[in-house]
Amino acid sequence: MALDGIVLNKVKKDLDKYLPIRINRIAESSKTEIIFNVHANGVRTNLVMSFHSNYNHLCLSDRKYATFNDPSTFVMVLRKYLINGFIYQIDQINYDRFFLMHVRARDELYDEKEYILSIELMGKYANLVLVDENSKIIDALKKIPPYENTRRTILPGARFTLPDDQHKNDPFSSYQPDMDTSLVAQLQGFSKTLEKEVRYRMKDRTYPEIIKEIEGSDSLYLTKINDSYEYHIIPLTHLELPYEQWPIQQGFDEVYYRNDETERIRNISDDLFKVVKRQIRHYDNKIAKLNDSLEDALHLENDKENGDLLYQYENLDQKGLKELEICGYEGQTKTIPLDPKLSVKANANKYYNAYQKKRKGKVYIEEQIAIAQEELTYLKALNEQLSIADYTDALDIKDELTRYGYLKNRSNKKQNKKKISLYRFTVDGYTVTFGKNNLQNSYLTFEYAKNDYTWFHAKGFHGCHLVVDSNQLNEKIIRICANVAAYYSQGRYSSSVPVDYCEIRNVKKIKDARPGFVSYRNHKTIYIDPYDDKDLTITAI
Repeated sequence: MALDGIVLNKVKKDLDKYLPIRINRIAESSKTEIIFNVHANGVRTNLVMSFHSNYNHLCLSDRKYATFNDPSTFVMVLRKYLINGFIYQIDQINYDRFFLMHVRARDELYDEKEYILSIELMGKYANLVLVDENSKIIDALKKIPPYENTRRTILPGARFTLPDDQHKNDPFSSYQPDMDTSLVAQLQGFSKTLEKEVRYRMKDRTYPEIIKEIEGSDSLYLTKINDSYEYHIIPLTHLELPYEQWPIQQGFDEVYYRNDETERIRNISDDLFKVVKRQIRHYDNKIAKLNDSLEDALHLENDKENGDLLYQYENLDQKGLKELEICGYEGQTKTIPLDPKLSVKANANKYYNAYQKKRKGKVYIEEQIAIAQEELTYLKALNEQLSIADYTDALDIKDELTRYGYLKNRSNKKQNKKKISLYRFTVDGYTVTFGKNNLQNSYLTFEYAKNDYTWFHAKGFHGCHLVVDSNQLNEKIIRICANVAAYYSQGRYSSSVPVDYCEIRNVKKIKDARPGFVSYRNHKTIYIDPYDDKDLTITAI
C-alpha cells in the first residue's frame, strides 16, 4: 500500500475544507488506533488515526467503531488536554509523512491553551505526540528513550523536534529529476509505487505532464489485488488491472477499515484464543486422568472378592505373608498380594476399605468426567466462535469468559448491562436474524424471538442460532437460512451439514447449562453444503 507524502498532502488539503474541527470525544479501538469523534463543517463524524506499522493512515469516517471501555493512560491524557478543543490548522512540511495539527483548547481554569498533535505516519515509526505551547512533549503513543534514538527522544518533558529533513527536491517545482537514479531518493513525497507508475507512463508522456495530473487530482484510485488494495491519487496503470475512483476520505475508509477491523479483532482475540486453548488443554488432560482413575475404580469388585476369600483362610492372625494362594469361587487358584506387616484379617479389612473407597469414588469420578466434558464442549464452542468473531463478538466472548471466571475482571468499575448485538438480513419479505456467540444466541432465542418464529441450528456443530420472523416458510428461504446457520458454525467447511429447524416454542433452555445450550423437539432436518452467500446484505443491529 502506497501511503506516501503526496497522498497525505491530498488528505491534508481535503481536511482543510472542514476546519475548524471541534473535538467531542476521544477513544481507542485498538492499541494502535485512536478515534476522535468530531464536528467538522457542521457534520458529526470520526477522525480516525491509525499508527499500525503497516496500515497507518488518517481519514474521516462515518463508520461505527467499537472502542475500549478502559482507555489507556495516553488516551486519558489526550482527553484531559484536547476535549472540546478546536483543530484550526494543519501543516505538512516538505511533503513528508507527518502532520502538525494545531489545537486550541481551554484548561481547568478555562484559560485558552495551544497544543500541537504531531501525527507521524512513517511505517514502523508511526506515532502520535502531544506537544504544549512551549514545544515540550506532554505524552506520546509510543515513547522513544535516548538509548533507542539519540537524535530524537520522545518522552514526556523532552523537547519536541521534527523528524529529520530528507533534503529532497519539491516534485511540483521546475526540478527535472535524473531518470537514471531513484526518484524516491530525489523527490519529496514519492513512494516506490508512484515511481513505478511515473516510469511506466513516461513511455508515451513527459514527466511534467504526469506531475501536472498528480497535482490536479482530488480522488483516490483503488486497484484490488487479491484481498488488499494498491492505491494512489492517479490510476496505477502499471498494474494493468481495473481500478475504482473514490473521494479521498471515503477511499481511505474503504481501503483500511477491514484491515483495521482485523487488527482490532486480533488485539483482543489473540489473548482470548490463548485462554480458551489453555483451558481446552487443561480439561483434555483432566479427563484423561479421571478416566485412568475410573479404570482403577472399576476393579472394586476384585477388592471385595479378595477380602471375602481372605476371611476363609484358616489362620486369620498370621503375619509375614507377601501373598496367598486361595481357591477362588469358580474353582481356580487365585494369588492375592498381601502386606507382610499386617495379619491376614487386617489385609482382608484393607481390601474391604479399598472397595468402599472405590465404590464412592467411582460415582464422584463419573460426575467429574461429566462436568469436565461439559466444560470442554463449552470451550470448544467458544474457540469456534472466536474464529468467526468480529470486534463486537470478541468483546462479548471476553465478557462471557470474565463472567465464568476464566478471565480476571481487571476493572473495579461497575459494568453497565451491554446491548447485545445481532445480525440481520431480509429475503423476499422475511426478516432473518442470527447470533454468532453464546450470549447473542441465548438473547436471540429466549428474549428476542417470538414463539411462532422459526429457529435454525446446525445439528452436531457449535454455531449460530438463527430465527425467521414466520413459521410459514417456502423452500427457498429454508435453504438460505440453513446455509447461513451451517456457514456460521463449526461445519462451515464440511459437506451435507444437517441443519435442524423448528418453531421457537419447541426450543428450551437446559437447566444450569452455559448460555446458548438448548434442547428442542418437533424439528425437521435439511442437509446443506455451506458457502459464503455474497448476495445477502448482512448488517449488525
